[in-house]
Amino acid sequence: MKQPDFALSQGWWYPAILSTVLLLFIIFMPKKISWKEIYITFGIIGYIVWMADMTLAVPFDIFDLGNPEKEGLPELLLYGVIPSCLSVIFLNYFTNGKKWFYVVLFVVLSLLLEWLTVKVGLMKLKHWETWWSTPVHFVAYAFFLPWHLKFIRGRSQKNADL
Repeated sequence: MKQPDFALSQGWWYPAILSTVLLLFIIFMPKKISWKEIYITFGIIGYIVWMADMTLAVPFDIFDLGNPEKEGLPELLLYGVIPSCLSVIFLNYFTNGKKWFYVVLFVVLSLLLEWLTVKVGLMKLKHWETWWSTPVHFVAYAFFLPWHLKFIRGRSQKNADL
């Protein structure tokens, strides 16, 4: 079993800087979603990404992040922070009237950020191509995240009525 030691592998600075920028953006952006919605989204998305990595990426050995023998800071940020931040920012600006604009924008942004992870040498593709992530990002932004926010708000509204 891999032991976490927060190894700083080649390109570790990329997710560190990106996470910091995205977290600061969330803190200072004008909020259209509540802190409760941010909190729930952050946790759910981080969990889903970790589970997808453990159940799909690791068993099929489709790519390596950093040192394949160790878990480190880059994995923590790339799985637990960056996707959650992007999801929160997407939901904050998402409106049904501009749905497809934001879906396309965030799919392209997510692919660009994944591509940069490869370019800085942090991600080494084995049985994967960056553009293969397009359907995953599309489903997440076009369908899952809008449903997720609606679900949270529906539950929150029902709980407020109790």
